[in-house]
Amino acid sequence: MILGVMDPGNKDESMPTLTRLFQSVSVISLSCALILSGCKSEADIVVTSDVVSAEKIAEIRANIQTLHPDADSQLQAKVLDTAVRAVEDMVFIEGGKFMMGDFGMPCDADPERPVWRETENMCNATRSMDTSPSHPVELDSYSLSKYETRVKDMDRYLLAHNEPLPKPELREVEPENFQFQPDNPASTRGWQDAKDYCTWLGQLTGYAFDLPTEAQWEFAARNRGKKIYYATDNGFLENKRNTRPYDKDSGKLGHTYPVDMLPPNPLGIYGLQNNAAEWVNDWYDPEYYSYSPVKNPQGPEKAVQVKKQYQPLQTYRVLRGNWAFEVNSNILIRRESETNGKPTYSPMAGFRCATQSTEKLF
Repeated sequence: MILGVMDPGNKDESMPTLTRLFQSVSVISLSCALILSGCKSEADIVVTSDVVSAEKIAEIRANIQTLHPDADSQLQAKVLDTAVRAVEDMVFIEGGKFMMGDFGMPCDADPERPVWRETENMCNATRSMDTSPSHPVELDSYSLSKYETRVKDMDRYLLAHNEPLPKPELREVEPENFQFQPDNPASTRGWQDAKDYCTWLGQLTGYAFDLPTEAQWEFAARNRGKKIYYATDNGFLENKRNTRPYDKDSGKLGHTYPVDMLPPNPLGIYGLQNNAAEWVNDWYDPEYYSYSPVKNPQGPEKAVQVKKQYQPLQTYRVLRGNWAFEVNSNILIRRESETNGKPTYSPMAGFRCATQSTEKLF
């Protein structure tokens, strides 16, 4: 997205990006450029996108003014950037059929370069019992963000809603901490934070933004349901190049990292293999795969009380992605579950949004 100010005396049609514009405000007089309302001439404000129409951008701008009238002009401009970029980042995924869950792995497969094949010597691909049985699923088309939601976008959401930013004390003393880097995955306190953010994008844009279902997440991670084990660019694990990057300064394994740091999967979607785990829309039931419907499964219809080791009986939501300490820990069919909400933000529980529409957005 590009935001600029028209200068009638300047024939150069090039425009600074939104980020560069913010950086230039202290040097160049652009008092009206960051104002979404109240300028003497709205024609002075130029917001363009290669894929989002001018009419849609104007609609989003009006929605921001309605939903956040008390936000200052600079924050409204940043929210506009977030909303338009959210639309631009959507990858359309044509629906189809696949076998969801643990479809098995040849017992003699290389753990980092496994290839599925028909064999009598077949093992489970993961230790987790809740990934079985493998079951048929048929999905309608939908769109999924190519990136996990960024720290900077969640910060804008929180500021627009007059909520404090995550971990303000730590942020003040350790501003370089990975949890606060603008292009790293956003932290959440639980599923509701992720749900509310995606719903908010829907309010701003008029599109059906929501969290993806678990089935949609796996279908995309497996390159439209293929029998692959890792959501990397080539289906294999090649440390540092396409999974688990190491910090360039310390040489140590990092925590989370910029959402576009590693190569995307063949659909053009980043970070499905590692980085933060991702909330999906579904309630968690370890037995759900045994009764999941075939057509567009949404997860259990209601919360299910689950007893996990060392934990009280309670309800959980599903997370997908990330890695765990087990054999073949990066297997992308592995499921995680977590309680709906916690008092503190976790940088390892992030999310990405989807649009629940069978039509392309652009």
